[in-house]
Amino acid sequence: MSRIVVAGAQPGAGATTVAAGLGYRLALSGRAVRLVRLAGDARAEADARTYATFEIADAAGVPVAEADIPTDDTTVTLIEPPAGADAGAIATRLGAKLVLVSEDASFVSDGALVIANHQRYAGPAAIVEDRLLAAPTVGTLIEASGAQVLARSEAGDDEICQHLVVGAISHDAADTYFNRFPRRAVVSRVERVDLALAAMLTRSECLILTGGHEPSPYLLDRAASTRETTLLLAPEGTVETVRDIEGSFGKSAFSHEAKLERISALLADALDASTLASLAG
Repeated sequence: MSRIVVAGAQPGAGATTVAAGLGYRLALSGRAVRLVRLAGDARAEADARTYATFEIADAAGVPVAEADIPTDDTTVTLIEPPAGADAGAIATRLGAKLVLVSEDASFVSDGALVIANHQRYAGPAAIVEDRLLAAPTVGTLIEASGAQVLARSEAGDDEICQHLVVGAISHDAADTYFNRFPRRAVVSRVERVDLALAAMLTRSECLILTGGHEPSPYLLDRAASTRETTLLLAPEGTVETVRDIEGSFGKSAFSHEAKLERISALLADALDASTLASLAG
């Protein structure tokens, strides 16, 4: 049995992201993996639910106490403690190895593997800042913009939007323009029905209509019938709405299979095979 405590050296450093990514890497190497979130802070329940959505690992879906962590000689258990807890003491009590995630590349800690997250450049034990990992969810955009939800896609509020695209007049056709940007939220004036329809025809994850006026019935019908795009109506203009949502990157809690695959790929570059094996051994 191997246990690994994964904790943030600072609040928001990305312990949940790294724990899930390590679990994915270990699962790909053929190991049985368990993801555990310890109870004790406001994020515990949401993080535990997120772990349970990933098929690569066993997870309870609820926070647990240290004493309730399963014992299994064949499973690598990754354990995220509550924010602010003494991760070193927890690792000692559990007989676990310690991984600390830090936003400070110069941070060191005796007896721990330190992984620098949100870095400008990738490198050994360093994860570069990444647009996909920072991408907000549709739910985050709804909250930031104060928008009314006119129709939800099948993916719903948990869908991620890697790009924010303004539906401006362009020399390119609208569908060509929008298709340049994968996983996008399009912001467009409610009067520009042509741009809005193009955004939906190209299956944009989210379409934010600005100006607060009643939208065309064609848009409502399209959104309701296809359920491919979440359609929102923001109360302000385009410039104000973009201002409201542009700070949303990095604000959504870690979730989504695409982000799991991305952090796994970044960790493959940051940690060599021998380092990963030593954690699991």
